[in-house]
Amino acid sequence: MTARVSGLFIYPVKSVAGIPMQEAHVRDIGIAHDRRYMIVKPDGTFVTGRTHPKITAIRAQATGETLTLSCEGVEPITITAGQFTDRYIDSVVWSSDVNGQECGEAADRWISDLLGEPLKLLFFGEKSHRISRHGSKVSFADGFPLLLIGNASLDHLNGRLPGPVSMANFRPNIAVEGTLPFAEDEWARIRIGEVEFVAPKPCGRCVFTTVDPHAHVADKLTEPLKTLSQYRKADNGEVNFGENLVPVNEGVIRVGDRIEVLETKPRPVYADNWQPEKARLARHLAFEPAKSFDREPVLLRCLQVVEETADVKTFKFTADPFQRFSYQPGQFMTLRLSINGETVSRCYTISSSPSRPDLVSVTVKRVADGQVSNWMHDHITVGSSVEALGPAGVFHLGQAKGRKLMLLSGGSGITPMLSMARFIADTGLDLNVHFHHSAHTAADLIAWEELTLMAKQLPGLTLSCNLSRASGDAPMGLPVYSGRISAGLLQEVCPDLLEREVFVCGPDGFMASAKDVLLTLGLPEENHHEESFTIDAVEVPVIEEGAQSSYQVSFTNSNITVEVAANQSILSAAEAAGITVDYSCRSGLCGTCKSNLVSGEITAPDAQGVTPAEEEAGKFLPCCSFARSDLEVAL
Repeated sequence: MTARVSGLFIYPVKSVAGIPMQEAHVRDIGIAHDRRYMIVKPDGTFVTGRTHPKITAIRAQATGETLTLSCEGVEPITITAGQFTDRYIDSVVWSSDVNGQECGEAADRWISDLLGEPLKLLFFGEKSHRISRHGSKVSFADGFPLLLIGNASLDHLNGRLPGPVSMANFRPNIAVEGTLPFAEDEWARIRIGEVEFVAPKPCGRCVFTTVDPHAHVADKLTEPLKTLSQYRKADNGEVNFGENLVPVNEGVIRVGDRIEVLETKPRPVYADNWQPEKARLARHLAFEPAKSFDREPVLLRCLQVVEETADVKTFKFTADPFQRFSYQPGQFMTLRLSINGETVSRCYTISSSPSRPDLVSVTVKRVADGQVSNWMHDHITVGSSVEALGPAGVFHLGQAKGRKLMLLSGGSGITPMLSMARFIADTGLDLNVHFHHSAHTAADLIAWEELTLMAKQLPGLTLSCNLSRASGDAPMGLPVYSGRISAGLLQEVCPDLLEREVFVCGPDGFMASAKDVLLTLGLPEENHHEESFTIDAVEVPVIEEGAQSSYQVSFTNSNITVEVAANQSILSAAEAAGITVDYSCRSGLCGTCKSNLVSGEITAPDAQGVTPAEEEAGKFLPCCSFARSDLEVAL
């Protein structure tokens, strides 16, 4: 087995995203351009992604004496050595003194505006000098000039994690292939290309490894550090992963270079307190009943991202701690994401089937000006985590009263239909289902190959589709109808349409057109079930005769009492009082704002996101609830 360099990375500014390289020039203080810049507070205190995770969202490009910084949503800045001042600021990096050259007002202003506080950018200049606490020459890196990690070591860790992470969590300069897990633990002296290195000690890891390098937020359960601490913790308390390197000479190293081990050292001994039953495979094979997750948010970890089309991705999640998911095919869940330091909630239909309870998936379309959907496309990847609450929604397969169904979807409205179809296929339900989907072009068909194969195996499932902007054959040779849905088209693809219950989901225009066509054809309204991606605002209820115009509402958790108009929602009253309440739809559908009503009477005609049993237990939805007496609310 031959060890070779599989990846080279530099990090021009301390804590920013890494840049992959094909070759790198190694100097006595590290790879050229690596960690030559650092962000500090005005008093010189250095700032990193440990306390400021958003730094990891900065992209840096360093060429010669030029540095370009960019970040999503802001104009990039390019600075050169000619803009640097003659002033140097004293700082301390992990107990070792260092001074850095000021990069100028423009750089300071860009960093300060981005991170929301007064900051400065420093360069490791000609007058900068640092000897780390370990005795090695180094720039602004934590303690040693370079860091090396084996790919097999990362694979070993990922086999124990609830959701895998990438090498970017650990920010090595050199990644290695062709070794056994943790082979680098024994390397004392190695040669790569033109450079010889000594490996003085393993790298003690900190909480920075828990910052998602793609979503730029800290992990709520401190993974992967939590799992590493169970089997890579040394007697001195350090949690080790990777080997620090000090170059003996200068020279060039390249991706593909062979790693020659010149000298070894005793392999460190770690107590392995990790329990095998915590492995993903063991947990998934063990029997555990599925359960709802509507009481408290669960943490989801992304295990796979599937690119369905050019603008649609499916995100597959597992729960941490592990649980199996229970929901109705067609329901949605509410995702809570941290975007630019703010928690944002959005409802997404679950596209997976409850018959496969170990995972839960959402299929998300990138849309113009879509804050959350576009952010998910750009930032959620394997290893990322999000919070979720659910399930909710009255649009699901359980509404069906008979065995003959039509699933009619348009665009990304296919997602609840996918859940229903997958559930029917997995459980072998004796249903006769015609699945018709409307898309712009054949390239926009989502999961159509899977559905085609499913239809070949299920005699009760037939498929058809229409393309509103193109004609031709769909994948797998199915016939395609051109143009938009119409009475004639639906009757042609499904002649017994009026004998079926029809489930409809899609954009507003599609929904309205489909309902008009179906009811005009004579479909009984009770056989028409629809879902929509947009939610109308809650209608303010008419104040009943004899009711007061306002009431007193006491928010018991906040010790605040306010006067609330009879036509003012409890959510808006809480916000006006400065009380933060989680919400998503603001229309009584999703259940995100579910709270406890301690005492009093309300009216909530649009409260679909709370069950009768929950109402009996005192739960209510502030977003669509209005006082009809003085209230006590646990907010």
